Amino acid sequence: MALPMNSTPIYNLVIPSTKKSITYRPFLVKDQKTLLIAQQSDDQRIMIDSLKEVIKSCVTEPIEINKLAIFDIEYIFTQLRSKSVGETVDIVLSCDEDHGEDNAKAKIQHTIDLSQLTVQEKEGHTNKIELFGTVGVVMKYPNIDDVKKLQGGEVTADDTFKLVASSIDYIYDADAVYHAKDQTEQELMDFINNLTSEQFGKIQSFFDTMPKLTHTVNYNCPVCNKAHTILLEGMQSFF
Repeated sequence: MALPMNSTPIYNLVIPSTKKSITYRPFLVKDQKTLLIAQQSDDQRIMIDSLKEVIKSCVTEPIEINKLAIFDIEYIFTQLRSKSVGETVDIVLSCDEDHGEDNAKAKIQHTIDLSQLTVQEKEGHTNKIELFGTVGVVMKYPNIDDVKKLQGGEVTADDTFKLVASSIDYIYDADAVYHAKDQTEQELMDFINNLTSEQFGKIQSFFDTMPKLTHTVNYNCPVCNKAHTILLEGMQSFF
């Protein structure tokens, strides 16, 4: 006789970059086990693979996870975590004032409601960048596999330039559109290496202003009562 199986509630969320609504269920024990094993490995690449596996397991419809921006992945995971473990998480903040030897840096525990986290982009952000003459690029957001390539060792300048190259969607001029998928990595690197510092700075601005999972925290130090405001960015700030 088959054992009775638990049924889980279904929730909805909107993917920040695509505005597509998807449905998902909370973590099951098998999902938590996957995350725990990855956490114990202390290997960021294993953690990323486990994150992908758990999201695929919990989202109740087909999802092309490798095409999602990294901030999409962070947002989806925090919402999964809020419905699976609890909607709040406690973090420890500090005062920037020195309170003497006994209280060198006062510590403040603050509770964050994960369901209230949002993905925000900075003013002036655009993925279409004019470079020289009629030539420009249209960028795409780094995905979780792009981030994985930067784990497991020291990030070199070459790694950074390769990330930029992999984030080009297409290059255009007055006569044609050159899709990055139709070019070799070396051709894209040659294009980037022949830009001026000012032109490359425009591309860097795309990464500096791209959307991020953020939350503004206002708190007072319990020792000196000084008011603080900090902006938390990225999933690592909340766990």
